[in-house]
Amino acid sequence: MPSATLKNQGLTSRFAGVSTLHLFRMSTPEQTTTTESSLVPSAYPFTTPQLMSRYVTDTGKILPRKYTGLSAKHQRAITRTIKHSRNMLLAL
Repeated sequence: MPSATLKNQGLTSRFAGVSTLHLFRMSTPEQTTTTESSLVPSAYPFTTPQLMSRYVTDTGKILPRKYTGLSAKHQRAITRTIKHSRNMLLAL
């Protein structure tokens, strides 16, 4: 791409050797697919207790932050989600 076109787009000449594909990378549908491991704990749906089983002991107690390694914000979200699923009588 000529440097004149880059300057017209507001880009400096240091990007002259780089193709615009690398400058303006868009996410593709393959990259934006959501998997269980890519969900943040605050986004876990309460209807899937299998995802939340790693935050609960065998006896049903919610694990504290020092064992889960979550931030305070995510720990509160997980606790809220677990209690919501318990109230809806889902298995946990």
